[in-house]
Amino acid sequence: QPHRKMHFAFYEHKHHKRSQEAMAHQSLIIRCLLSVLLVVHHIGTAHAFASASLSSRRTDQTMAVYSSTSSNNLSNADDSAADTNDKPILGYWKIRGLAAGICYQLAYCGVDFDMEYYVQGDGPEFSRADWMDIKADTGLEFPNLPYFRDGPTSLTESGSIHRYIAKKWCPDLLCLDDAAAYGKVEMVWGVVNDLRYFVGMECYTGDGDKPALAERVLPRMETLAKWMKERLFAGGDELSFADFSLIELVEIVDFVTEGEIYVAYPHLKEYRNRIFNLPGVKQYCESEPKLPFNNKVAKIGNSV
Repeated sequence: QPHRKMHFAFYEHKHHKRSQEAMAHQSLIIRCLLSVLLVVHHIGTAHAFASASLSSRRTDQTMAVYSSTSSNNLSNADDSAADTNDKPILGYWKIRGLAAGICYQLAYCGVDFDMEYYVQGDGPEFSRADWMDIKADTGLEFPNLPYFRDGPTSLTESGSIHRYIAKKWCPDLLCLDDAAAYGKVEMVWGVVNDLRYFVGMECYTGDGDKPALAERVLPRMETLAKWMKERLFAGGDELSFADFSLIELVEIVDFVTEGEIYVAYPHLKEYRNRIFNLPGVKQYCESEPKLPFNNKVAKIGNSV
């Protein structure tokens, strides 16, 4: 019996020790599980907070973009409204000069515009003070006549004005779809401007002998007239911005030669009729007052 009691006591002690170890092991497992759950909880909370913050930032960004877009649209609408209410303005001397062709082009494009005229004084001074006194205060980047104002856009130089009008209201007048046609139009534009410069300088600085000028002008028109004999318009079969400068060259040569240009080159008379019967151009020419080709200081073409 003492042996059995001793054995039992040993067994009981051993079993109790194992139970304590098991309980300690279970406690460790439980603590580990609790730690894991706590970490997961923190991660989930942090992720939720980050998601909420990101969502909030995205919402703020979206609202900011929407607000900015809306403001821009409203601003653009206001600008468009301003452009709609304010008619373009063409400024020039109260003569035909370089402005007439621009007026024809605007009329053809259906653009309602206003003129700002400047008047040269009478002789012998022929003062240009009407323009010169305000020239530096016009806000133009390169102050000159003619000038063109269209909303926020202001331009000088007749070539840039012609092209701007074409680009904005009648892009077909630029002939940009065909490289060859575009090149031909620009070529004729250059030729026309050279001839207009020659005639203009002779009218202003020559001796005032109109018949003598006519004799010098007609031969210079020969190459251009030959070009036009095979074409409906300056660049070919399609109207271009160059035609509105060419027609004014034909007009002043008609004036200088007193109609002899149409005797020498009768097809230019057909060309003239073709241009002045264009929609818009015909109505403009019928309604606008007649102006002289050149300013008062010129020796030829300074009166109607």
